[in-house]
Amino acid sequence: MLSINEGRSIPQMAHFQRIAVVGAGLIGGSVLLAAHRRRLAAEFRSWSRSEAARETLRGYGAGEVCATEAECVQDADLVVVATPVDAAAATFRALAPHLRPGCLVTDAGSVKAAVVAAAGAALPNTVKFVGAHPMAGSEKAGARHADASLFERRTCYVTPAGTEGRGAVERVHAFWRSLGCVTVETDPESHDAVVAAVSHLPHAAAAALMLAVADTPGFRAEAAGSGLRDATRIAAGEEHLWVGILLDNAGRVAAGLAVLESRLTALRTALERRDADAVRRILSEARRIRQSLDRPA
Repeated sequence: MLSINEGRSIPQMAHFQRIAVVGAGLIGGSVLLAAHRRRLAAEFRSWSRSEAARETLRGYGAGEVCATEAECVQDADLVVVATPVDAAAATFRALAPHLRPGCLVTDAGSVKAAVVAAAGAALPNTVKFVGAHPMAGSEKAGARHADASLFERRTCYVTPAGTEGRGAVERVHAFWRSLGCVTVETDPESHDAVVAAVSHLPHAAAAALMLAVADTPGFRAEAAGSGLRDATRIAAGEEHLWVGILLDNAGRVAAGLAVLESRLTALRTALERRDADAVRRILSEARRIRQSLDRPA
């Protein structure tokens, strides 16, 4: 069940003593910059596995850049985990001994059921974990692309497991709202069904489309126009991030690809039969649905 939280019962701004961002790439780095710009904490710490990324973070001047995950989270009262989803379980295990009692932990992963389960298995019961997923990003990756305005007017799903206590959930809502998000609360499984449809299936389809176009005899890169670029833009995303996402939500994405295959078969059959009415119906239905995405909700 989805519920949009408009902040009627939740503070508009969250404030912490020390915020730690673990995995400060595009999303984590943007969290760091946005929280620092809005002065959501007295102190900030960040960590990224890559020394090059840590050097980029130092250049932002947004608090201390740490050499280890353990150093990063020491004495933090909010920890934001922004590592790739397939590294989440290992990250939680690495952080667990170093989290202070009472610490609030959230994340930014685009799959929630697996991440929430991993947090529950690894984190001590002296801390509170509330999963989250800001629907923001880019085909570009890395701390060098971090942007303090990335989350403004973006939906952020908050996915409590039901054991955290309402106070922890509300603080996570308030934190993401403080970064500019509109928060929507749902359970992890419902979240994963939504993002399979609106994010993961489109990425898989864009990758397959790009490969199909490249395999077509008439393909010439220099002839590619905005239509092809728009239709395949997200296929430029870093595969090391997307492998984990697609595998953690594999059942739903595979089911979506089966629906895509049936739609492609219908269009191919109509073309082979030179059935103008069927082609028109398919294109018309697609046009109407696509145009609806541009209308105010």
